[in-house]
Parts: sequence; C-alpha cells; structure tokens
Amino acid sequence: MKKNNEKGFALVLSLILLVTMSLMGGSLIVISSGDHQNNNSSDKYQQAFYVAETGLMQGEKWVIDNYLGHWISSKPSADDTLIQGEEESDDEFQVRKDQYEAAAAQYHKYSNDMYRHTFLRGPARNDTNIKEADKSLCMKSFRNLKTTDTIKIVGGGKLPKTDNFINIVGPILLSGNDAYTTSENWNTANLVEDDEKIAEKEVKYLRRFEYEFFVINVGSAAYRAEGSSIATNTSNVDTQGTAYKIYSCGIFYGKDDDNINDGNAQLIIPLENLIVMPN
Repeated sequence: MKKNNEKGFALVLSLILLVTMSLMGGSLIVISSGDHQNNNSSDKYQQAFYVAETGLMQGEKWVIDNYLGHWISSKPSADDTLIQGEEESDDEFQVRKDQYEAAAAQYHKYSNDMYRHTFLRGPARNDTNIKEADKSLCMKSFRNLKTTDTIKIVGGGKLPKTDNFINIVGPILLSGNDAYTTSENWNTANLVEDDEKIAEKEVKYLRRFEYEFFVINVGSAAYRAEGSSIATNTSNVDTQGTAYKIYSCGIFYGKDDDNINDGNAQLIIPLENLIVMPN
C-alpha cells in the first residue's frame, strides 16, 4: 500500500515545481520589462537634459555675438534693414541710413565666408514684450517667471529661438557625408547598408529633440576681471557689468507614423544660467 501511495508523488512534485518556475519566470520577465522601460525613460530624460544644455550654450553665444556683431552671410543694405520711426523725420532717418551704410561698407569677410554685423552692437536690452497668450511651453516651465504676466526679453523680436537638435549633431553623426543640407534632407547614401539603417534610425530619433532659449537682461552686476590694478595694487579688479539670465528647454516630442517629430511635447527639461558681460 505504501508503494501504491507513493506512485503519484513524483508527478505532483513535478507539477508544483513547474508552476513555481513558471511564476518565477513570469516575474523576471515583468521585472526586466519594467527595467527596460525605465532605462528608455531615463535615456530620453538624459538626452533632453543634454539638449537643454545645448540651448544654454546657444543662448550664451547669442549674447556674445550681440556684443561682437551677429554673423550674416552678405553685406546688409539700409533700405532692406532700417525702418523709419513714427516720430523720426526724413532728415533724421537719412542721417541714420548714412551712418548705417558707412558702417556696413567697412565690413569684411571672415574665414567662414560670413560678416560680422557690428552696427548697433553692444549690450542687449529688454525690448520685446511676450504676452501671456504668446508664451511657449518652455516659457511656462519656469516657476520664477509669472505665467500670468507679460515678460520682457531681449532680442528685438528675434527671440525666443527654437531649433532642432539634429542641426547641431547631424554634421558629426554623418561626418564625411556631403549629400545633406538641412534637417529635412539628411542623405545617408554614402554609407554602407547597415550603417545607413542605423544612421537613419538615429537621425529620426534625434529629430524628436528640440531646444528653445530666450534671454532676459537682469541689470547691472559686479564681476571680477582678470588683470592688475595700480590703484588697488591687486591682481584682480572688481568692476560693473551687465547680467543676463539665459533660459533654455530641452524638449522631446512624440512621433508620427514615420517615426518623425509630430510636434506634441512629451518631455520638457528647463534649465537656466546667469552670465555677466563687461560694459
């Protein structure tokens, strides 16, 4: 009778072990799937952070270029650039045009085949009003900016500026490929088939990231300049400059049927930085 009772024990034990192993395997699949999803989310967050940092650097470049003169591809014409003010007489406007033309005549081409637009260069002023209804998602992402108020930024209407991240990394990603021109036409024909597929996939992914930046003149600020002062007999000199708060966002967008940016923001990383420029 003992032998008869023990005949089904191995089968029962096998079934118990099978169920246990199945549950453990299912749990591991769920855990690994969750880890994979978390890694993807972390990757998007980190990439958006890097894109926001790129926006900060572009904002700093904009402020510096405003002091040195922004880059332009050809010599400007006063007729195409200047607009007569409502309270400006014809004679006053003509004087300003003559000054403009005299300055532009001195422009010379640099090694990058561009010109520095030095007319009226200098510290940027808060000359652009952004009403609450016109604020972008990026502008609404900063808690220290009141979303219900009109804010003043610099730029003469040229800021905030938005650009696709692929325009920064594209030339690096497709180094040696002369066939591309803009973010709408990244040609991978010069790559071997496997590399082409990888590059196209990466380009489509990176095109879902954009940065936006804007700048606010926050007033005078002291800074310590390198050098020597005979009067104070010190190696560094305290002086006054102009402080600029640079706001930037890294934005990750959803994708359409072609895995390309669909314009719907899924993730926004806001960053800000303060720089002081000499007067």
